[in-house]
Amino acid sequence: MDGGTADSSSKPVSPVDTLIDVEELTQDVASQPYTFTYQNGRRYASTDLGHYYMPNDRPEIHRLNEQHFVLTTAKGGSLHDTPLTKRDGFKILDIGCGSGIWCLQMAEDYPDAMIMGMDVSPVQPTSKPANVEWIVPLDMEKEWPFAEDYFDFVHLSLVHGCVADWAAMMGKIVRHLAPGGFVEHQEFSLCRQYTLDLNDQPMPMSDTLSDLPPLLRWGRLMEQAAEKRGRVLQLGPKLASFQHSAGLQDVTEKVYRITTGTWPHDPQQRMLGARNMLSALQGMEGFTTVMFTTALGWSLEDTRAFVEEVKRDLRDDGMRKVMDLHVVYGRKASSGGGAGDEEGTDTREAQRPEEAWKGLLGSWSVQFAGGMLAGAAIASVMAMWLVQRR
Repeated sequence: MDGGTADSSSKPVSPVDTLIDVEELTQDVASQPYTFTYQNGRRYASTDLGHYYMPNDRPEIHRLNEQHFVLTTAKGGSLHDTPLTKRDGFKILDIGCGSGIWCLQMAEDYPDAMIMGMDVSPVQPTSKPANVEWIVPLDMEKEWPFAEDYFDFVHLSLVHGCVADWAAMMGKIVRHLAPGGFVEHQEFSLCRQYTLDLNDQPMPMSDTLSDLPPLLRWGRLMEQAAEKRGRVLQLGPKLASFQHSAGLQDVTEKVYRITTGTWPHDPQQRMLGARNMLSALQGMEGFTTVMFTTALGWSLEDTRAFVEEVKRDLRDDGMRKVMDLHVVYGRKASSGGGAGDEEGTDTREAQRPEEAWKGLLGSWSVQFAGGMLAGAAIASVMAMWLVQRR
């Protein structure tokens, strides 16, 4: 597949099928000076690159891997919903690759593809398959050092609160996407978590902040903080409109119900909810501290006290907690148009996890994500749950 012209402000990258001089590209990006920042005992990305509000230290890397396991399991073991065809020379970009685990798993499933992970933090493992490259540190909002019409598949996962102008971001993604290529983006409805009644129906919620329990109040406050930072946090329900506005076709949306806690009766869902609860407990302080202290003006002491209230809600199985995960994919028109390039309809499917462990347990990278943590994670969750019950 022929590539186009590189951005005038970036270094040209030859668009040959063997993926150009990737080693030179990664060295050029990695040669940028980089200094981690430290706040309140946690490590964060360089203040010179990006606007990522979460830590990037070892505890957060473990949490990201656990979260990846939860989301992949909830989707039935699939790394993507997009209908991809395996072929030689397939080029994949993961924007905001974090710990890199999605790229590592994709490398197993697509051994003949070239997979590039982009992130603002250089925290990915140095041991990796030959068909994976880390383009780090690189701010996703800056110009990219790739040719236009280059990637066959662009993937984004949980980059909420990181982008100021989503129209510009989607335009850049489409510009670097090859004709006929796909974009897939998944985000939580993070600021609109909800609870279910005993019939598994959403319970009504007050619009008055003070009437909400701490966990649901936390979501509204995080949304306010993100608005003050100029970077939307409540992204999930907006993804389909982003892709339509960018001119993508055959836009398809699936919504997965992600439970939190050990309240589900189904054993598999109970295990999934327990691990999701553990991930949330591990990440809550990291989620909250920067947003509340810098954007909302809270003191560190008040923030930490509120985080403890939220954690109590997370452990409380009397609250049947749920958060929707929106997964949306769309296709760039093929060169020359044609009947297959007419604008498709938007579809929305409510997904229930089925065969959730299928395809996961044999993967070394999933064992890296979940297996090494599973025993300790489950034991910790169950211990906390038992304490809560007493």
